[in-house]
Formats: sequence, structure tokens, C-alpha cells
Amino acid sequence: MKKILMAIIIIFLAFGFFYIKSISGREKAPQFPGHPVLIELPEIKKIVGIVNQGESLFDIFKRQGISLQYLPEITKASKKVYNLVKLKPLRSYVITTIKEPGSEREELSTFKYSINDWEYLKIINTNDSFLALKVPVEYEKRYALISGTIENNLIYALGSSREHQRLAIELAEIFESEIDFVTELRQGDRFQILVEELWKDNIFKGYGKILAAEFINNGKRYEAFLYKIDGKEYYFDSKGNSLRKALLRAPLRFKYISSGFSYRRKHPILKRYRPHLGVDYAAPTGTPVSAAGTGTVVYAGWKGAYGKCVIIRHPNGYKTYYGHLSRIKKGIKKGVKVKQGEIIGYVGSTGLATGPHLDYRVKKNGRFINPLRMKVPRDRPVPKKYLADFRARVNKFQELIAKLSNSDQAVASVSVSEER
Repeated sequence: MKKILMAIIIIFLAFGFFYIKSISGREKAPQFPGHPVLIELPEIKKIVGIVNQGESLFDIFKRQGISLQYLPEITKASKKVYNLVKLKPLRSYVITTIKEPGSEREELSTFKYSINDWEYLKIINTNDSFLALKVPVEYEKRYALISGTIENNLIYALGSSREHQRLAIELAEIFESEIDFVTELRQGDRFQILVEELWKDNIFKGYGKILAAEFINNGKRYEAFLYKIDGKEYYFDSKGNSLRKALLRAPLRFKYISSGFSYRRKHPILKRYRPHLGVDYAAPTGTPVSAAGTGTVVYAGWKGAYGKCVIIRHPNGYKTYYGHLSRIKKGIKKGVKVKQGEIIGYVGSTGLATGPHLDYRVKKNGRFINPLRMKVPRDRPVPKKYLADFRARVNKFQELIAKLSNSDQAVASVSVSEER
């Protein structure tokens, strides 16, 4: 009986195995012998080079074996973005070419030129035409805390390198509505700057934005925090009040004040006493002069002893005057609206002037006032809907400052969101 039962089990298992194999065999996709398909890819070549002294784009293309037929189209495409006639020696460039399979012709794909340390020109062949655009250079951002004490002037305190001089100028511009960095600096004044460090391939390339700053002038503390509103960045104090005033006391980068506001000054040319109802800022000929505030140009041209002059009307009864200009910027004429900081002309010595300077005057409700002592309203504060976000950002900056204060190195691994 046991033998019969064992035989039945063996037959059953054998049949089941055969049945499963049959089903499995029926479900398997048929296999067909195939042949490998060879796909020819285009040949891409990248040429990296440095602009030699006196070299033009024509010279570069000729030296690198790039067809000169592209030059007119490239020059035309880039004209409104960057003038390729202004190639600077020692700046880098990258040329990419592409050769399609079966073709002997190399087509220009892209041309990149390093304009400066912050951006490069990129020209792309779109087959129909060339597209030119400026592209920001991508850097690794680290954060550094720079502190100092005033002994002589701000540039001396920060250092004489090009990057430190730039920082000094930017710091002065941040607090220019609060502190006159020419007449009000005191020995022993202190400052602290939280600034981005820009690194590329582990090499320091320069400083980026000043994110926060503190300046103690004659015992009074001023602070600034960078914050973006509607796509534009401004500086505010920790309470959200703007550091920017409606009018600037000095609408240019000047060397020194050669003559102040006075109701009785001996004129250097006429040799007689007369009022000087403005401030003379001495600066080299050609130094850019900016609009002191947002407004409308009401006069642009020659105005007797005042030489080439621009007059701007601002809200709240203010007018600003810019005299002795070497030239007025193209497009600045009566009726044109300008924004604070927009260039309107250049320092000169036209009219009755002994040397290059800007004669800057401010009129309030028809009466001239001293630009260095005027009290003008601040720009708008942080809108209420952004205050919570602004305070959170200020807290992040303050935490970062505290962290860096206890460290000898810049910190790279800190999250400071710039979204909004």
C-alpha cells in the first residue's frame, strides 16, 4: 500500500512540474537574434584661452582656427550686452565647437568671455542666430566677520588692498545718511562687518555683499541689515527702519570738501564776498555725479557762472542743483524722471571755477539750505507683511556674527536663505 501511495505522489509531482514548466514556457517572450546599432555622436571640442595684450576677437578666432564668418553675427548679437571691442588682456575665454557625423565643418556652438570676476558674456548659436547674455559667475559663499578701529580714516582701518578699499566705500555708502565720513569720523570709532567671501576652486576671489554692519561713531551705535523687498535689496536697522534718506548729502565719491555752505564767502575768482549757498565737493574731472534723490529733471544745460548744470525737483518741496559739470549724461533733459543714485553727469570745472569740483545745492520750499545739516525723511520701512520674515533674518545674521566672533575662520556651513 505504501509503495502504491509513493508512486502516486511521484507521478503527481512530475505532472505538476511539467505543467508549470509548460505555462512558464508559454509566457516567456520569444527571443530573436539581433545586430548591434552603431550611433555616431557629434564631435565636441572645447578651447580655453587667455586674451593677449592688444588682441581682438578677430585675432583670437584666427589663432584658434575658428571660421571668421561668425564674427559679424557675434558682434551684432553682443552689442547691446557687452561691446566685444573692449576685450581686456589676461581675461579668459572658452570656445566650444561641434562637428556633426559625416561633416568636415566645425560649427561654433558657444563663446564665453570673462568680463570681470563677477560675470561673463555667453554667446550661444541657436542655429538661426546668436543669442548673447551676461551670466553671473557661480561662487562658493563663505561668511567672514571683519572688525576695526578708526585711527586715521576708514580705508586705512580696513586695509589698502583693492577688495578692502571697495568694502570701505560700500560701508560708507550704507551709513552715508547717518554719518559724514569726511567730517564726522572720530579716532576710536569702531566698526564690524558681516560679509560674504567668494571662493572658486578653493581660491579666494573677493568679497560679495555686506549682509550686516555695525558702526559706532562718537559713542553712537548704528546698525544695518540687508533685506530684499520686491526683488531689490535695501539696508534697514534692526527695527526695520530704512537707512536710506530721501536725499543724499553727497551725491558722488569725492576727495574732500573744498568749500562749505556760507552766506559770506570770498569768491576765489571774483575776489569779493558773496553767499555760497552750497557745498563744493572736490573730485577728479569725469567723476560720476548721481541724483541725490528720486525726482524729475527741471533743467539741464548751461547756467551762467554755474556752468553746465542739472536741477532736479523732488517730493516734499525739495530741489537739488549740480553745477560746474564737465558734461551732462546723455538722455538727461527736462522732464526726465530719475532715481536716487542714477548718474546724471560728471564732475568738471565749467563756468566760474578754479578746479574740478561739484557745487551741490539743496533748496527746500524755495530757500537754500545746508546739505550737510539738512534733515530729510527716511525712505519707507520694511512693510508690515514682511516684518516677521525680516526679524527672523536679522536673528540669523546675529547668530552668525556671534558664531564668527568666537572663531578664527570664516564659516561656510551656515544657512542664510536669500529666497523671497
